Amino acid sequence: VVVSGSYDKTVRIFDCRSRSFEPIQTMSHFKDSVASVAVRGHEICAGSVDGYIRTFDIRAGEVVSDCLGHPVTCVSFTNDGNCTLSSCMDSTVRLLDRSSGELLQSYKGHKNADYKVESCMTRGDAYVVSGSEDGRIVFWDLVGGKEMHSLAGHQGVVCSLAYHPSEPCLLSTSVDGTAVLWR
Repeated sequence: VVVSGSYDKTVRIFDCRSRSFEPIQTMSHFKDSVASVAVRGHEICAGSVDGYIRTFDIRAGEVVSDCLGHPVTCVSFTNDGNCTLSSCMDSTVRLLDRSSGELLQSYKGHKNADYKVESCMTRGDAYVVSGSEDGRIVFWDLVGGKEMHSLAGHQGVVCSLAYHPSEPCLLSTSVDGTAVLWR
């Protein structure tokens, strides 16, 4: 299956084996564009410009909504699956407990006000990592929320990040047209 989030305010699930262009399921719970989608097993987490993250349990047919109050540019699950990480356009990354929706920590020190900027976890969930509109990549301690380190390697907005699941390396991309592999 393929899961997509869209400017048409929907999340759609497609079955690639069916050879059909029609989705097998459409979720229309959003009031604005869906900026980010994360999938873990039978759950889909979607972040929207309407300021909500919504987690869909496909097996149970349930949805849980968490209002963050600011446009969401990126959502992801922590590696242990217990929390969601959300980047918002108020220059804040938020860590939420999935079972209660409680805000566990906020991370500040980067710029995210005008562009879609992604965040992620390092392997082992020790640090939160985010791109920034000033060309930096910022690392925070997961528990304490303290900024620990930053990398400068791009001339433009760092819009996308991917941390390798087993190796100590990070891939970043920027609107300046560069991709950097950090080891």
